[in-house]
Amino acid sequence: MVVPTAVPQVTAMDMLKPPLLQRLLVGCWVLITINTLIFGFVLFLPQFFLRQGLTIANSLAYTLVLSIASLVGCAVGAYVSDAIGRRWSIIGASVVTIVAGFIYARFHAGDDPAIVLSVGFVLIVAIYVQTALLFGVYTPELFPTEIRLRANGICNTLGRGATVVSPFIVGALMASYQLPGVLWLMIGLVVVQIVVVWAWGVEPRNRGLEEVATAKA
Repeated sequence: MVVPTAVPQVTAMDMLKPPLLQRLLVGCWVLITINTLIFGFVLFLPQFFLRQGLTIANSLAYTLVLSIASLVGCAVGAYVSDAIGRRWSIIGASVVTIVAGFIYARFHAGDDPAIVLSVGFVLIVAIYVQTALLFGVYTPELFPTEIRLRANGICNTLGRGATVVSPFIVGALMASYQLPGVLWLMIGLVVVQIVVVWAWGVEPRNRGLEEVATAKA
């Protein structure tokens, strides 16, 4: 019988030291980003459409189509998390979000509905791929068992804090710069997300939790 090697116990104070400090920063930033994308953009879509001159009926119809994209995005996220890996799926979905967001910012809701909805559909799918990965899979796997709940609590607290602040920021941007201003905020957050996940994120795919806890990348 092989006796496993004793592993030093991790404490809460270890979150203030590398490498867990970097993982904590990754977890906090990705949840701040995804909460801002959802509560500062996705949930505001009906209001954005109304401000751009659509009727309430058309606004609701547009929102319904884009809401279907959220289901597709979650399904895609569940698949690619194992097929491709968490880290590269997050980075890939982030890149798609940036490209689709840049294109979407150049259109008006009154433009060709097929174009607006097609680009919007891709954008929402990319956002909800990240939602499935970051809430359901990636962030909980960043931390050792001893501090997993505590560390995730910190990450989710800051993430939920973004839902309090983001509507005020989005409202100010919408008043001054319209929808493009909001989208540029989202793109900026996602760009930083790509950097932190690439630089400090780990890949939990096909690894045991003990191995992930000590992994460098």
